Amino acid sequence: MRHLLWIGLIAPVFSSPAFGWGCEGHQIVALIARAHLTQATSAAVDELFRSTPIDPALNRFCKDRPNDPLADAATWADDTKSAEKTSVWHYVDIPRSATAVTSIDPWCPPIGPSVDGKNRPGCIVNAIEYELGILRDTSRTPGDSATALRYIVHFLGDIHMPLHDSDNNDQGGNCTSIQFFAEERPANLHAIWDYKLIQRELEKDKLSQPAYAASLNTRFADRFAAATSGPADAPLAWAWETHAISESITYGKLEPAIPVETPNPQSVCATERDKVQALHITIGEKYFAEAMPVIDERLATAGFRLAALLNATLR
Repeated sequence: MRHLLWIGLIAPVFSSPAFGWGCEGHQIVALIARAHLTQATSAAVDELFRSTPIDPALNRFCKDRPNDPLADAATWADDTKSAEKTSVWHYVDIPRSATAVTSIDPWCPPIGPSVDGKNRPGCIVNAIEYELGILRDTSRTPGDSATALRYIVHFLGDIHMPLHDSDNNDQGGNCTSIQFFAEERPANLHAIWDYKLIQRELEKDKLSQPAYAASLNTRFADRFAAATSGPADAPLAWAWETHAISESITYGKLEPAIPVETPNPQSVCATERDKVQALHITIGEKYFAEAMPVIDERLATAGFRLAALLNATLR
């Protein structure tokens, strides 16, 4: 899930909340990662989660969760972010016009403590670094380590979702209005990439999350080495990589195109949504065929990198 503000502003029009990859996508990332964990790492993951299980009283948004502790943990950070004041940790609003030679600092302030109940500053890049520091600290309690691990599992999915690394004064696509196939009501681009495209693919092929994860793991097996060839922890590079995909595919394949906006912190969601609605963009089979290979690659790459990161950290 992304901006909490988005839910209040648009819920009357768009009834489904947006998650970074949605339930299915996050679970698929975790299941792909599980297939590449060493035996020791896999055991360490399960032991941490057994030692400090998720509170059974927690209201879990995702009801259909695979029977795997890693996949179950993959959506926990969305369920708790309001209480934990970590909403801003799930994304980084890099403007569409920015390039990788630009410092990320303007969109990624340092993480700090909660003040007066407000969200702590930060972004997904330094949130991953912060939680990795906790997971690597052997003096931490098992509870601290399990919580950090749940965040890392989720954030590795989020950072590979294009609209969690890009913004066009539209809260990462949340403040848009687009026709999705023949659905009665318009959707927003963020929700379309979060879960609508993936759900359509799963329904088309009648696949469960574990089956789809296994399929992706097989299809992209020859890319594992390349995806994990850099440092095990490189969230800044991953953010820029995914930002570029957002520009070339997520926004870039829309017809007609949404113009690149000049960054404006005072932009109004309703105004930006109206601008996009006036373009009468419809997503159908053509965009679906262009987007799904990219989504598949992002899910597989996120899973591969999550596995490499955990193998390097929990060995």
